[in-house]
Amino acid sequence: MKNIFRPEHLNDLAARMEIRANHIYILFISLLNIIGFTVDIQTQSSWLSRIDKGSRLLLIASGILSLFAFVIEHSGTLQNRSLTFYSVVTSLAGVVLLTFSYILSARINRTV
Repeated sequence: MKNIFRPEHLNDLAARMEIRANHIYILFISLLNIIGFTVDIQTQSSWLSRIDKGSRLLLIASGILSLFAFVIEHSGTLQNRSLTFYSVVTSLAGVVLLTFSYILSARINRTV
């Protein structure tokens, strides 16, 4: 941060907002990873366990993408932030798949 965000950029509100937003994305995706990895999904179904593993991989990938976005995307124009967009979409897909696998495993375990 010291090398990227210098005191002469203090009046550049767009750059400050970009850096803060990416920082919040990192914190939010970290929280999603903590919550996601504390959920214990027990299933005998191989396809459901693959969905579960895929959702967790998507959450990890979204965290990595958000870190890269924090380091790379700080132009101050709020445009061309594709890594940030992909990290948000990837985290959303991971949460949806994790929720889907949790609900399905609960239904399967209840009927068995």
